[in-house]
Amino acid sequence: MATQRVNPMAGPAYVVALRNALEKRTTEYTTPPRTGGTQISTRLDDFVLKHVDAIVEECGWNRAEVLYGLVQRGLFDLYEFVSPEIVERIVQKIVAKMAPPQPPVPEG
Repeated sequence: MATQRVNPMAGPAYVVALRNALEKRTTEYTTPPRTGGTQISTRLDDFVLKHVDAIVEECGWNRAEVLYGLVQRGLFDLYEFVSPEIVERIVQKIVAKMAPPQPPVPEG
């Protein structure tokens, strides 16, 4: 029996909402993701930036919302393609950074 793969990026597919916004599918889900959180600075080459800006202009979302949707989809795809062992190692690193340390369980 095959083990079902766990994809930590499963959930709302903002790239689908982005597609709906681009195609003006007003009766379907078009809400952009919330983009609060840690702000980062990154460099994009002109080719990628022109794509992002054209998408922003076409759909009405802002750059952060468009990039969030695209990154989320990219991470989803990566976790689908990479081995489950690597996904588990990455998830453990994320969990270790998020969860507060727990006291040891007394043996008894």
